[in-house]
Amino acid sequence: MILYGTIIFVGLVTVSLLNIFFNPLYQDRWWLYLVITLSYTVIALLLDGLVALLIRKTVPEKWVNKDWKLFRSSEKEMRLYRALGVHRWKEYVPELGGFTGLHKNKMGDPRDDEYISRFILEVKYGILIHCWSVPVSFLLPFLDWGMYLGESNLWLTIALPISAVNAILVFLPTLILKFNLPKLLQIHAYNLRMQSRQG
Repeated sequence: MILYGTIIFVGLVTVSLLNIFFNPLYQDRWWLYLVITLSYTVIALLLDGLVALLIRKTVPEKWVNKDWKLFRSSEKEMRLYRALGVHRWKEYVPELGGFTGLHKNKMGDPRDDEYISRFILEVKYGILIHCWSVPVSFLLPFLDWGMYLGESNLWLTIALPISAVNAILVFLPTLILKFNLPKLLQIHAYNLRMQSRQG
């Protein structure tokens, strides 16, 4: 959380300062750049929350539980994730599973298949939410109403940079979830084999 908070803060300050020094739009009211940058940052976070809420409320579990291509990680993908060092930096990316009652940054009892099945479901929901959040992030520039009248460039100098930073930050958890999912599926398959032998 500290890393993400730092990135957001540095991005916010950088965008504000660049506009204060180089954007002539509000030079007589430079503080407006701070207010607008902060406003767009809050809106970006609200959009992320809205995407998560809509997907959780509208996409049924039976659909998410299917073996869609989006939820598969090929060997090539896994090699890429290892090359990117996902296993090394994944601990620094905030995990917000507490909102659904299941944290995905720590594994519980792997022999409890009800728990593992729920874990897999939450990981799949997470992948879906983060994948949708990336394109939705880029709706932010369209909120600059002055752009349509040719009176504002804030869609380019503030909204677009914030969209880009937000898209990167919401995409990183996707890599972690797709990196972890094959292991969870293997555990689930093993549990099913053990249950069939015991039955």
